[in-house]
Amino acid sequence: MRRVGRVIAAVASVSILTGCSDHPGPHRTVTGFLIRQAGPVTLGKPRPPAPLPGTVVARNVNVAGEQFTATTGKSGRFQLSLPFGAYRLTGHSPKVMADGQQKLCTAEAIVHVPQRKPPSVIWVYCSIP
Repeated sequence: MRRVGRVIAAVASVSILTGCSDHPGPHRTVTGFLIRQAGPVTLGKPRPPAPLPGTVVARNVNVAGEQFTATTGKSGRFQLSLPFGAYRLTGHSPKVMADGQQKLCTAEAIVHVPQRKPPSVIWVYCSIP
């Protein structure tokens, strides 16, 4: 009888958690990197891209207010689980400042998350003059 009670409690917990999801339906995992691009020229050559710690935000272009956030570590790598749709990705890093504030970093294009195949690796660039 105790075992049946535990199973019922576990099923109820899963049902409650599933019902509380803000974004029901299928999702696709996308990965990418937050990187610094350009920078000061050293010996006639621009600095190579470098990974950045920070935050990446994916905003759905078709659903107002729907956004997803991921944190990057030293590697700059992020991973997001997104419902199918189109997203504008932006980022911030404490290592990229302009006028005392974190500079806005962006992906080059809108990212489309299709039902079949996830997009390739996404790059969110922090351009530094």
